Amino acid sequence: MEPCQRAPDRPSRSRWLPSSPVIDLPTATPAPIAARALRVASAAVLAILVCHAAEASAASPQSRRHASTASTSRWWSLDCGQRQPSEATPDSTCVLSVRLHGRLDRSRVRLIEQAIQRRDAAARALGRDVALRVDADSTGGEVFAGMEIGRLLRRAGASLSVGKGAACISACVFALIGAASRSVADGARVGIHRPSLGGPGNDPRVESMSGAIALYADEMKVSRGLIDDMMAVPADRIRFLTPADLARYGIRTAGD
Repeated sequence: MEPCQRAPDRPSRSRWLPSSPVIDLPTATPAPIAARALRVASAAVLAILVCHAAEASAASPQSRRHASTASTSRWWSLDCGQRQPSEATPDSTCVLSVRLHGRLDRSRVRLIEQAIQRRDAAARALGRDVALRVDADSTGGEVFAGMEIGRLLRRAGASLSVGKGAACISACVFALIGAASRSVADGARVGIHRPSLGGPGNDPRVESMSGAIALYADEMKVSRGLIDDMMAVPADRIRFLTPADLARYGIRTAGD
């Protein structure tokens, strides 16, 4: 079948059809010939539908929009004040916001990696800086995933905020520690406890993790007192931190 082409304006033989000869059916057509004609006609209609669908997709505004400047999705949004991202001016502020919600695991690490890539692509497309902000609401997850997210945020110069009514508990605290800047709203909950590996027989492994956690705290310039207090809280309990606690550990938040 020939590639899709625009149909001619005159009612000549359509170039949508294959190069097979046109079949004019007599009044009484033998069954095999009628069946073959029906197959040819069906194939031609299918080709037309496929070609029209491809042209409509290529012509849609969504398909032409640069992926890095699309303004919203389920997990992230790009905002340049009251303007569309493509209309940003040098004095407008562009922020790529990412929702870090739910359990922290490898999928959330990948989410942050992709967000950083999107931020960089948006900055190139717009020809200006684009800030990266993470909105966290998580009750925990994998400790090492939390630390990896924290390192990604620190390298990217990203901020992390815990909004009113949101939580950043357990492994999420490691992501909070790593952010280049942090904001904890009134009414937000930040909680710590001893890491858990899922069973009472894992205490030696938890103890061995404390060294890696302490090194992470040093890397992020946070007091080791946070680690000592964290390890002192049983895994089945949570100690919620006050703004004074956060300041004492060296975790600066907006307004400090």
